[in-house]
Amino acid sequence: MPLHESDSIILKTYPLAEADRIVVFFSRDYGKIRGVANGVRRLKSRFGASLEPLALSKVTFFQKETVELVRIRSCELIDSPMKLFEDYDRAILASHVADLVDRFLPDHEVQDAVFRLFGLARQSLVTDCPLELTRCYFEVWMLRLAGVFPEFFRCSVCGKRLGTEESRVFLPGLTRMACHSCGQGRGTEVPPDTIDALHWIMTRPLNAEDQHPRGAGLQHLGQLNKIWIEQYFER
Repeated sequence: MPLHESDSIILKTYPLAEADRIVVFFSRDYGKIRGVANGVRRLKSRFGASLEPLALSKVTFFQKETVELVRIRSCELIDSPMKLFEDYDRAILASHVADLVDRFLPDHEVQDAVFRLFGLARQSLVTDCPLELTRCYFEVWMLRLAGVFPEFFRCSVCGKRLGTEESRVFLPGLTRMACHSCGQGRGTEVPPDTIDALHWIMTRPLNAEDQHPRGAGLQHLGQLNKIWIEQYFER
C-alpha cells in the first residue's frame, strides 16, 4: 500500500465500533479524503487532539485503490482547534465553514485554492477580523471557485464593463446582472453598498489592514450568498 502524507484540516469525525473513528479531512495534496483512525476514542490515544474537527494536522495514511476508506497511520498536530471554540459565535461560524467545504468538494480532488481560502478563514476566526466579514468573504470565494457566483461587474446582456459607481440590476432568478439600460424595468436594483462590499472582498485579502466593509452592504451580500448556496445544492 502506498504511504501518503499531507497537511490537512479535519472536517468532521464519526464513531466507528468501540474505539475507532471515521475521519473526513481536507488535505492540501490529495483533496478531501475519508479514512479510519484506529483507537482514536481511547483515553490514551496516540492521536491526541490532532484529529479533532478543525485541527490543522499533518496526516499520514495508507491507501488501497480498491478500498474507499484510507487507513490513517499517524497525525501530527500543527495548529490546535481549541481557540476556534472560545465563544459560541466563533464556533458556529467555524463549523459552517468546515461544512461548506465538505459539501462543495468531491472526494480526492486537489483544490489548492480552496485549501488556502479555508486556511485564511480559519486564521481570521482567531483574530480581530469581524465574524460577519469572515463568513461573507469565505462564501463569496467558495461560490466563485465553484463557478456559480454571478458576474457583478459586467452586463450579461450587452457585455458592458460595470464600474463600482455604475448602477445595475439583478435579472429575475438573481443569477445574472444587467446595466441600468438593459435591465430597466426587468429586475431589482443592486444597492451601491453591496457593490462596495463585494469589490473590497474581490480585491483584498481577508487579513488586509485597511478599513473593512461593514453594515447594510455586507449584510445584503451575506443574504445573497445564502440564496446562491441553497440554489447550488438544490441543483
